[in-house]
Amino acid sequence: MSELDMRPRVFVSGLIQPGDIVLTTTPETMSQTIRKITGADISHAMICVGRSSVIDSTGDGVHARNLERIILDPGCAGHVLRPVKPLTTGQLRFVIYFARAAVGTRYTMTGAVKSVLAGFVAGRRQFCSRLVAQAYRDAGVNLVADADFCHPGELLKSEALFEVPNVLRELCLEEEADWRGDIDNVQVMRDSTNTLLQQARKLSSEIESLNDIDAYLVEHPEGDAHLVQALHSSRYLELWQDEFERNSWQYHVALMEGHDGSEERKRRYCTELLEDDELCQNRFILNHAGYVTMNTLHPRQYFALMVELYDLLTQFHARRIKTATIWLERRGLLQPAPPALLRPHTPEWFATLREWNPKQAAMAEAAIQATGSSDVCSVCADDPACDYALVSMPAAGPGTLRLCDDCFRIRSVDEPMRPF
Repeated sequence: MSELDMRPRVFVSGLIQPGDIVLTTTPETMSQTIRKITGADISHAMICVGRSSVIDSTGDGVHARNLERIILDPGCAGHVLRPVKPLTTGQLRFVIYFARAAVGTRYTMTGAVKSVLAGFVAGRRQFCSRLVAQAYRDAGVNLVADADFCHPGELLKSEALFEVPNVLRELCLEEEADWRGDIDNVQVMRDSTNTLLQQARKLSSEIESLNDIDAYLVEHPEGDAHLVQALHSSRYLELWQDEFERNSWQYHVALMEGHDGSEERKRRYCTELLEDDELCQNRFILNHAGYVTMNTLHPRQYFALMVELYDLLTQFHARRIKTATIWLERRGLLQPAPPALLRPHTPEWFATLREWNPKQAAMAEAAIQATGSSDVCSVCADDPACDYALVSMPAAGPGTLRLCDDCFRIRSVDEPMRPF
């Protein structure tokens, strides 16, 4: 055994991009059995959905985990694969959305075993390589002959993928104790999600993922009280508090300046956060819009609570983005860019508002259609109206409005505005 194989190794997260496929193995008996049957040096597959975030399917079901907390024991292989033909931005979003939408789906050992056989019909439960292959198939990219039944070795040999070099580094003795002692905090989210889904499955055995809860509740309003109780008992609505307390330095530039992490670690964190935000659609905003729409069409307390949750998560994400931006600007690593204000009632304004709050966008569109003019108030359709910008830009949405005098007086009490 080489000297390298004598030490645990970790992935160099800075070299790994969203959409990459991460393959690993462990010393466990099941892993050894999979490797022996498939003739490959790996037994597990994950898909990268952020610079340090991967989603996979294990005995806990489909969940996210921190790539930087994955340690390969001595002698265990690790690979990172990337499409030979680069994904378009749209394809990448499809891949990431598919993986995120599967969160909570139960693991199928039977499906994993059958992945090396043939002639079986795929169910809705997941195993690791199926999740990866199906996510790519959903984006129009076929990695293997059968995305429903494939094993990690097939992904490793796929002609549609190439291996990214030098993605592993040795974990030194000083780091190892810290890394192994550091709790994978994403596990708390996995446990909470599983608890919520376990309660939901008492209503219907057909519920696999979190999205299935939404679909069930649309058809079965009588399940609302049970699912609201499940939200509270699982602590699903309070997990943001744990994250904020654990990483408070990420939400305020003064705390980031005083944080005991190295300058390089902070630079990498800020840079990767902004890169991910630019590359991938903000899932908090998209989820907020989805729940606003569902609660408008099918009013449920569960949906209303989710609207509040994603409103809050969007605000906290915006604080992280603002903090990272200021920290980089102070060091000359990012050029300051003044926020661009969108003129109310333009196509761009409606697109931004619709992405955040479809109900408000629909109301403004209805006001314009009723009067036949776009120069009317966004709220009540009165004329004349003037354009205003919020003094404190919101976490999402255009941050501008066209208001008549009466609506301006009402709205500006709680939301200070200025003409523009």
